[in-house]
Amino acid sequence: MQLWFEDMIRFMRDASEYGTYNQELVKRLAPDMTKDMHICDAGCGLGYLSLELAPYVGRISAVEKNAEPLRVLEENCRARGITNISIRNGAIQNMAPQEKYDAMVFCFFGRIHEILDVAKRQCKGNVFIITRTYTSHRFSVGHHPTGSYGYRSSQEVLRDLGIPYEETRLALEFGQPFRSLEDARRFFEIYSKDEDKSDITDEFLLGRLVKIEHPQFPYYMPHLRNLAILKFHTADIKE
Repeated sequence: MQLWFEDMIRFMRDASEYGTYNQELVKRLAPDMTKDMHICDAGCGLGYLSLELAPYVGRISAVEKNAEPLRVLEENCRARGITNISIRNGAIQNMAPQEKYDAMVFCFFGRIHEILDVAKRQCKGNVFIITRTYTSHRFSVGHHPTGSYGYRSSQEVLRDLGIPYEETRLALEFGQPFRSLEDARRFFEIYSKDEDKSDITDEFLLGRLVKIEHPQFPYYMPHLRNLAILKFHTADIKE
């Protein structure tokens, strides 16, 4: 389960609003969306993917177990005048709709067996898994593997179960802007897998950051996020 607290929400909000990552990602999903669809953004976090999907579908259920990030989504819906996003606070496993969704999106959320179980019970159409393809942790000083859950494990399970799928590989810029060098240090202290946080030195930080001309953010950490979209239909998930 993704845990959220104030600094994490602030960093993710800054990154999502600074660049065009979510807009670019939605361009890959939009051809499969229609105005009569009710879709689910499972584990939606701050809801920036839902915000970008909203113009393409009839209704979105944005489901998130943690209440804190949903407050950002509520605020953005009001600010943007978006009325077709239903915000649902709870675990996706326990939040089945009255009528099955037309499609579900699992963006960096859930393990493949959990996704298949939820999708079979809650969806009658396509399922989109958006997952990482990189294998080492991005925000650490040392080398740390990301673990066994992600692109490869999802592929293997879908193949083993005989579930046909379509795959799209892409790389999208999703860098992090910072208000100060100390802000950047705080970011790495949160997300680094290094046991010794003293390795996060000024020299290390300045080697990862570029200076930019921006009224709020004098520093930016470029990051090209490599990911895959795996698309399959719930009719192909066996009981």
